[in-house]
Amino acid sequence: MKKCKNILLAGLCLCSVLLTGGCSISFDFSFGNSSASRPQGSSLFGNSSYSDFSEFSENSLDNASRLDELEKKFVYYPTSVRNTLNDEEQELYRRIVSRIENGDLTFEFEDLSNDVFKAAYYAVLYDHPEYFWLGRNYTYTTSTRGDYTKILVEPSLFSDDAAVIKKARESLEQTVKKITAGAAQEKDLYHKVKYVHDYIIDNTVYDMAALTAINEGTEDGTLHAATVYGCLVEQKAVCSGYAAAFQLVMQRLGIECGRINGVRFAESDAHQWNFVCLDDEYYYIDVTWDDPVKKDGTQTRTYEYFLITDTDLARTHTKDDDLPAPVCSGTKYNFYVYNDLYFEEYDFAYIQMAADKMAADSALTVKFSSEEILEQAKTDLIDNQRIFSIGYIQGSISYSVSSSGCILNISY
Repeated sequence: MKKCKNILLAGLCLCSVLLTGGCSISFDFSFGNSSASRPQGSSLFGNSSYSDFSEFSENSLDNASRLDELEKKFVYYPTSVRNTLNDEEQELYRRIVSRIENGDLTFEFEDLSNDVFKAAYYAVLYDHPEYFWLGRNYTYTTSTRGDYTKILVEPSLFSDDAAVIKKARESLEQTVKKITAGAAQEKDLYHKVKYVHDYIIDNTVYDMAALTAINEGTEDGTLHAATVYGCLVEQKAVCSGYAAAFQLVMQRLGIECGRINGVRFAESDAHQWNFVCLDDEYYYIDVTWDDPVKKDGTQTRTYEYFLITDTDLARTHTKDDDLPAPVCSGTKYNFYVYNDLYFEEYDFAYIQMAADKMAADSALTVKFSSEEILEQAKTDLIDNQRIFSIGYIQGSISYSVSSSGCILNISY
């Protein structure tokens, strides 16, 4: 950070800069000017004073025993963003978490560069979706006397009223507990993940107004729809809200889960989805794109992106390299594999069995290992109308081929 050139108040130097996030998904930033928007030293548990002239001593929130105790509260996985940080940034990460857990809404540090803070702060936000009230944007103010420098960091907030934030946190926790309790009743790991996937889709509407604000650059980094709170409590979200919600519930179930930034080929906007580790194998899952809306406005649910591999993902998505991305090669829990709806060759007998299994839904969805095999199925079932040789499929049908190119959906 550039040093201030103006000397004020007997050697005290002050400098204030606003860090601004990009879209609701990535954490890009630019510089500008801003004044503080709320009392310095504010906290969820009251207000503490901030003095430019106080002694520079170790904050009690930074003592080793407290930081070690906080380490026991959270589980960090190999794919946690924290593990991408250097030693200095990791130590600051721990100190930021300490202040957040103390209920602080502003953070005060000594002899710290903004680059180090930015790296650690954004890593905290990615690893801890439960800290939804802290926005991507922040203002930092430096105060210097002699060889000492202090930095006061003031993140943009979900609300300037600590009571509102406290109530919102409580509402989120109640919802998360309800979802995890429901998932815990499921019989196995596959059905636990499916329960969470289905709950989020069935209870969330994609927020088109929020997307417009993002595209127009009018949102301020605290957009509710981009957070776990927007998804699970307000039940309106954009992709980063869906992904944050899935990540948090998986974490509460003791399942390793993170977020991935990138682009889906059908879109020009940035996109976010998840990876998850099940039985020591990684999978991708895109809850947003499993929540399509039909042309008539009807909400629906699909499993096209439910626990897929790198190969599957590459047909429709491109990953950014800003976040840890494990190799996702697991297939056991993929929706189509798990339910015997995945075929490496075409045989009408397979289709008959799959149709019988799904007859109650008046629909058939099957996945093939390649586009060539899919084309064989489409030619026989649709072009040659063999689908009607299945006795209970009569009248008219509608069909679609998935954007990934290997899934055939038939409704009747």
